[in-house]
Amino acid sequence: MGGSVGSFSYTPNSDSLACPGEKSVLSDPIDGVTADKLFEGVEKYIRGGKTKAGKETEFDLTEKDGAVHIKQVFNIPEIFGGGTHTVFQIYKFDAAKLSIEHQFFAGPKIFESGTPNTTNRSVIHADPCRVEFWQEAHEVRASGPMLKGMMEKVLSMMGSKAKAHCDQSSIAVAGKNSVTSDPIDDVSVTADSYFDFFKGFLTETMQATELPDGTIIEERSAMMDVLGIGTKSFAKHVIKMDENHLYCYEYGEDESLTEMVGVTHVQVHKEPFRLEQWNIQSPGRRAGPSQAGIVKPFIDSILKFLSESS
Repeated sequence: MGGSVGSFSYTPNSDSLACPGEKSVLSDPIDGVTADKLFEGVEKYIRGGKTKAGKETEFDLTEKDGAVHIKQVFNIPEIFGGGTHTVFQIYKFDAAKLSIEHQFFAGPKIFESGTPNTTNRSVIHADPCRVEFWQEAHEVRASGPMLKGMMEKVLSMMGSKAKAHCDQSSIAVAGKNSVTSDPIDDVSVTADSYFDFFKGFLTETMQATELPDGTIIEERSAMMDVLGIGTKSFAKHVIKMDENHLYCYEYGEDESLTEMVGVTHVQVHKEPFRLEQWNIQSPGRRAGPSQAGIVKPFIDSILKFLSESS
C-alpha cells in the first residue's frame, strides 16, 4: 500500500487547515494511502533510522519519553577549516492528531540552550489524505563551524595565518557566543582598511554586485553544503563604517529580498585587529517554496518505504 511518488504536488503559502488564519504548505490529495497508514509509515521510518543522510561519520538514535532523539556528526571539508560538525534532531509523534513535530538544532551550543533553530510541523489530514507542513523559525544566535568556515575563507584571502574559533565568548556582547579570530597582524590589511578589502572580496571573488548606495547584493551557491542540504541563496551586505560593523541580511532562496531569514553580523575590533562574527535567525512561521522543498522529498521517501514494505 502507498501513494504514487511524484503524482501529486504541494502548494506553498496555502490557507492552513490546522491553524485557521495561518499559512502552510499543503499537498494535493494523496491516492492509495489512508491518513492513518501514512502517519504509521512516518513513525516507522523515523524510528527505524531511515532519516540517515549518508554523509555522516556518526549517527546515533535513541528514544526518550516516546520521542526520537538523533545525533549526527559530519566532517567539515578542509577548505572550510576541517574538523567535525554535530547536529541534533528530536521527533515527537501525536497519533490522536496525526501530527509530527521535528526540532532541529544546528550545533551543540544551540542544543544545550534548549531552543531549536527550527521546529517543523506536519499534520496528516484524512478524507482525502493530505499533508500539511509549516516551519517555525526561532530567534537563535549561531556561532558554529559554518560561520567559522566563512571567516577562515576571508582570513585566507587576506593572506593571514590567523585562525578563527567558533563558540567563543563574545567580545562585543557580554554573555553571548561568537566566532572570533586571532589577532591579525601579519598582513597589510588593517582594521581601518578591512571593509575596503571585504568589498573587493565580495565583488571580485564572490561575484557580488555593489549598488550605487554602497549596498552589496550577493547570490550564493551551495558551496557551504557540508550537510547535503545547501541551495542557492541571496544576501544583502550593508557596511556601517561608524560602527565598524557589517550587517549581512539573508533571504534564503527569496530572490526578491523581501522575506528575511536572518542577519549575520561582523564586528571589526581594533588594538588588536580582530574579527568577530555571529548570526541571529529571524523568528516566524514559514510556509514558502523552501518549506515545500523540505516536505516533498520526505513524504516521497515515506511513500516509497510503504510501497516496499507492503
